[in-house]
Amino acid sequence: MASMPRNRSEQSSELANRQQAGAVPLSQVMQRLFQDSVLLPSLFDGYGGGSGPAGANIWETGDGYTIEVALPGLKPDSIRATVEQDVLTVGGESALAAPEQGRAIWQSFGGDAAYRLQLPGEVDAGGAEASYEAGIVTLRLPKAAHAQARTIKVTAK
Repeated sequence: MASMPRNRSEQSSELANRQQAGAVPLSQVMQRLFQDSVLLPSLFDGYGGGSGPAGANIWETGDGYTIEVALPGLKPDSIRATVEQDVLTVGGESALAAPEQGRAIWQSFGGDAAYRLQLPGEVDAGGAEASYEAGIVTLRLPKAAHAQARTIKVTAK
């Protein structure tokens, strides 16, 4: 029977050995399973980076959506965002580089990243605005004109 690592140093060594063998920690697998099946399964489909979707906030206002996506460590001038058929794709190129002759033992961020979010409604991509500050991409997407709520005046007879 294998013995369990007793301290953090031994646990880190054990984790590094499992990753080299192609194993993934159960906590990572369970987190991904939970995100994919319970947390916004139809709204959030991440790819790239290997660790699943980044954190995201989506707010709806009367005339649009404000979306924040956590993408730390990207080159600001490489960040791109596109909307195609109600799917927002946000990504960019990493500003981080591995140390010379370095070998990744654990990497939860860094590297190029791209994430896709299913938008809750139709947007007017031509009127979109985006900014990047402190590792957060903030997008303001106006709703398509025909998708905006309108007040209809009712008159009494």
